[in-house]
Amino acid sequence: MSTASLSPPAPASGVLSRIERELLEIWSTPASPGEPPKARVCTMNLVVVAGEREIASLYTPVVDDVTRSIPARAIIVALDPDAHDNALEADTTAVCARGESGEVVCSERVRLVALGGVCDRVGSAVEALCVPELPTTVVWLGRVHVDDPVFLSVAANAQRIVLDTDYTSLTSLLHLARWAREDPTRPHLADLAWTRLSTWQELCARFFDDASTTGLANAVTRVAVRQASDPGTRLGSEGALLLGWLATRLGWKTSRIGGALRFKRPDGGTVGLHLGTVKRPAEVAPTALAGVTIEAERDGVRLKGTIERELGSGLAAATPDADVLVWRLEVEGKQALEQRVRLSANKGAKVLERTLHRPTEDPALTESVAFAEEVFEDGVVCS
Repeated sequence: MSTASLSPPAPASGVLSRIERELLEIWSTPASPGEPPKARVCTMNLVVVAGEREIASLYTPVVDDVTRSIPARAIIVALDPDAHDNALEADTTAVCARGESGEVVCSERVRLVALGGVCDRVGSAVEALCVPELPTTVVWLGRVHVDDPVFLSVAANAQRIVLDTDYTSLTSLLHLARWAREDPTRPHLADLAWTRLSTWQELCARFFDDASTTGLANAVTRVAVRQASDPGTRLGSEGALLLGWLATRLGWKTSRIGGALRFKRPDGGTVGLHLGTVKRPAEVAPTALAGVTIEAERDGVRLKGTIERELGSGLAAATPDADVLVWRLEVEGKQALEQRVRLSANKGAKVLERTLHRPTEDPALTESVAFAEEVFEDGVVCS
């Protein structure tokens, strides 16, 4: 690993030239005796932008894990616009993994720290370091302001922007969605919170898998969503996106009855909505989805499906297991069914890896975001 630093009046092009030389040296340096040669593989540019050095450092192992399975040129950018110095710092390294046949496959990782006024120019530095003719995904760690010149410069050549609204806000996603709609050439959107919801979506759909309950999907009477937060907190991104997914998949429209939010089914029936809270352990993301209940009734047949997240599991003081969902289905006249599902695949690098494997354009996310924008941006709170 080597480090380059820029302080005026040295030109930024000099730093970028040195970084390029260091990247070439990684592949030109012969392997040590007895070591297999390194094979360079690159399928995409992965640009990660953080507003603080600490966040960038914490996310570096996540990026390294991802590039071991999805070879990429990873560029991790930390921004410090309030620094007294105007400088660009950088280090380069190879991130390698041994393949099934014993070969060593390597990706490249560049870390940049932009200080002071250099933050305004970091977008051009990122563009110069990206591998031409390969797709670029930008992971933006923090709130998005679509008039931020740094965001606009970094996103200019990207095909996809990835957020994590579990740790920012639903509002960031909604503002970015509006920005993207204004120009069809702008990047597509992805959200790590949406990826985490895939297990919840699958389990909700499973309530209606059996031939005897399939028709009840169009006869839902009540939905309850619980999130990990204090009472009076606004509905978070996971809850809002899950409700948007349910509503758009089942054709629900919104209505207000006595000021209370309701959904209208295509057959005219009403779907009641309850938004609640549970206590949040310190290690759990703010407003993380904690539970869902779906009730349905038709022709005398009643269904109640629940998904409860054991928020304490996976914490050091609790059990060594990953987060667990407890899925339970009760249908009148039948024996109740129950299943436990681990969420280990929803941790760290696995979530980003699964997101990158998804299609760049996600119509279901687009529709769910549009529904959430219509219903929840004004601040629906949980009791």
